[in-house]
Amino acid sequence: MRISTSGVRPLGSTYLQSLHIIVGVDVTFVANDTRGGVEPYLALAREAVSRGHTVRAAAPEDYESEFSAAGVRYTPLRGVDRAAIAARSDQVSLRQMSRHVTELSRVWAREVRELADGSDVLVAGIGGLATAGPVAEALGVPLLRAHLQPLEAPSWSYPGALAPQLDRLGPLGRRLSHALTGAGTALLTRAPEKAAREALGLPRRSRAPLPSILYGFSPAVVPVRSDARTTRIATGYWRLAAPSDEAVPSDLREFVSASDPIVSFGFGSMTADDSARLFEAVVDAVERVGVRAVLLTGWGGLAGGESSERVHVAASVPHSWLFPRMAATIHHGGAGTTGAALAAGVPTLIVPFGADQLFWGRRAEALGASPAPLPRKRLDADRLSAALERMLRDGAMRERAASLGETLRAERGASGAIDHVESAVTARPGRDRRPRSTG
Repeated sequence: MRISTSGVRPLGSTYLQSLHIIVGVDVTFVANDTRGGVEPYLALAREAVSRGHTVRAAAPEDYESEFSAAGVRYTPLRGVDRAAIAARSDQVSLRQMSRHVTELSRVWAREVRELADGSDVLVAGIGGLATAGPVAEALGVPLLRAHLQPLEAPSWSYPGALAPQLDRLGPLGRRLSHALTGAGTALLTRAPEKAAREALGLPRRSRAPLPSILYGFSPAVVPVRSDARTTRIATGYWRLAAPSDEAVPSDLREFVSASDPIVSFGFGSMTADDSARLFEAVVDAVERVGVRAVLLTGWGGLAGGESSERVHVAASVPHSWLFPRMAATIHHGGAGTTGAALAAGVPTLIVPFGADQLFWGRRAEALGASPAPLPRKRLDADRLSAALERMLRDGAMRERAASLGETLRAERGASGAIDHVESAVTARPGRDRRPRSTG
């Protein structure tokens, strides 16, 4: 039997009332994205496994070892791993890439249906919905939306994630930006979802998902609100635990162990045709300000140099380990990276490349934890050194960043999200609530 317990008290007359028995849940996560959009779902999967639930996941091939090591039954989404994307990015247009993904969607739909057969619920954010939605419908099980951005969360108080420029127009501009964001995401998923539905033999009209949405960020960062039709729950960021010091290369540990200020730069899975210029601007700014820096080359957004006494160059380092050791962080503003940066409790600067990154940059600025976002095309040594000086010297900004970080670190995040997954499944009408055999 697999059970999960919460609210346990060792003694007292209310013990039985505070012991909540949750029959083992069988959940499938679908996360079709790069690292920042996959790791939060890996955090959810690990939390669910720790409670004794049966967990399955579909994600790009790059993450097979991490999901499998967590005890998750895994199916790779082939054709969208880093190597495959890099091989095609210089050879095909965006339209051709879109057609390629649409064709892959037919394969993914069949493979994920096979993976998820027997699951109680499928969970996915925007990257996985085009596959997870049709599969859930084909299997006759609910779909729980779980976003890393404030999608499907219209508000008068903050703009849509894909059109934050309209914030300057006030409440009406914000509502319009949410409409444009919804239209943009619908356009992104329409063709892949249609292909998946055709592959599964489903009718054109899709079934509605569960009327609740989980959000993998803090309500202190984006205050999503419920309405009469949809329950919206921001649980806090879904973050992986930091690795041990021994898991980090010794030369990096030595580099960050000094007491002088160190800052980090990294643009994750972003690529740039001017990556060498960006690298030179970063090194120049670091030298002007007189700090040392860790430079994460990622997928090539920063390239063109080697480590020195002032700069340590690495392909990638877990943000959960690195960021709390930094005096400030500079990054592209992906949802997960932004969450890790804010949770570290130090000022951050976002250099947006596109998508939702400008939104997160402006949210960090509005919270007082960041200077104004610095777009990649405008990044030079002068602007970057000025931003660095402010992040290192502005006492009020550093205090606000520290206070916000403390708030984010205290939130339940993945644990709270899995509570809601359990509730969604156990409250489902007609579900067999008998404990399942582990044999």
